[in-house]
Amino acid sequence: MVRTDVVVVGAGPSGATAALLLARRGHRVLVLDRARFPRDKACGEGLMPPGVALLRRLGLHEQVMATGARPIEGVTYRHAKGGTPQAYAPFPPAPGGGPSGALGVRRTRFDAVLVDALRDDPLITLREGVRATGLLRDRAGHVAGVTTPTEEISARVIVGADGLHSHVRAMAGLRRAQAPSARYGLAGHWRLDTRDRRAIIVSFDRGHEWYEAPVAPDLLLVSVLTQRSRAPITAHTYAEAARDAIPVLCEAELVAGPLGAAQFHQRARTVAEGRVFLVGDAAGYDDPTTGEGIAIGMLLAERLAHRIDGLLGRRITLRRANERYREDHARLVRDRHRLTELALLMARNPWLSRRAIARAATHPRTLSKLLGINCGYQTFWSVSPRDWLALAGI
Repeated sequence: MVRTDVVVVGAGPSGATAALLLARRGHRVLVLDRARFPRDKACGEGLMPPGVALLRRLGLHEQVMATGARPIEGVTYRHAKGGTPQAYAPFPPAPGGGPSGALGVRRTRFDAVLVDALRDDPLITLREGVRATGLLRDRAGHVAGVTTPTEEISARVIVGADGLHSHVRAMAGLRRAQAPSARYGLAGHWRLDTRDRRAIIVSFDRGHEWYEAPVAPDLLLVSVLTQRSRAPITAHTYAEAARDAIPVLCEAELVAGPLGAAQFHQRARTVAEGRVFLVGDAAGYDDPTTGEGIAIGMLLAERLAHRIDGLLGRRITLRRANERYREDHARLVRDRHRLTELALLMARNPWLSRRAIARAATHPRTLSKLLGINCGYQTFWSVSPRDWLALAGI
């Protein structure tokens, strides 16, 4: 029997953030991940401005920038054919100051910085290539740890940070059934000079959404979100479809991918029950369309570390830690869920997206407010009826 204060299942950005912050508060943390790093995965590879600020608080900003991460100042929306209409909005300044820009960073390099930080912390034990196979329970039936193929790990707190299709969420009975989603995505990396790019570009093209993000000085991430009812784009047709939708790729080399992901819409019955807490995509997910997944997961992990620290320090009860963390989660995701629904509505209706982009090109204020909501700086109450009418072209 291995004993620790906290066991974190998943060493991605959310799990690593929670583990680092808990260790820095003096708690012993054991982190499991079934992968061995570096590992690649389909990802938007954009860290939105609040995530960049958190990276500074972790003391890891310089290390991430040293990987070749690219500063991103805003977002451009356009229709692919002809590139018009087109609208650009910069990320709004953070309340109280601080960095206002985002980062494009290759996921393998970003994970490497976080995992190296885990390895370097004396209070953290990292076990790669090890999966959690079950939950330990005490005589009263309460979760008291996890099992692996070779051992049992006893812990006062269990954190599920194991992604979109979380095994911990399922084992703890926290999964909520959802209707199957037809949405899926493919992501590839292209050799291209990105040094003059300062924006994410989102293109709507025949029912597909294409995303371009610089992730290194010579590397452009190009991902597509679509659904099975559309003219299908597969791993075999991705390169041809990308070059057709994004002319700048015609002479570029596809150097990695594409990698795929699907079944985005996931929900948890609750994000905290007893000694089990869910963070990141394991806590529930809508769709990658707004690109805030990494940042939200890390921000939620920061709040979780605060609640667990209070619990382990006996300043709050387990019940209160559950309640407060649920409130933290609701505050972080409530308006972002609404924004995702709006983005999906635009994606499903090309005529509406074209009209909204055309209006945003001449009246960018509403688009800037929506980016502010995505960053968590504003709420939907900041968008007035006049803003909505202007965006709809009325």
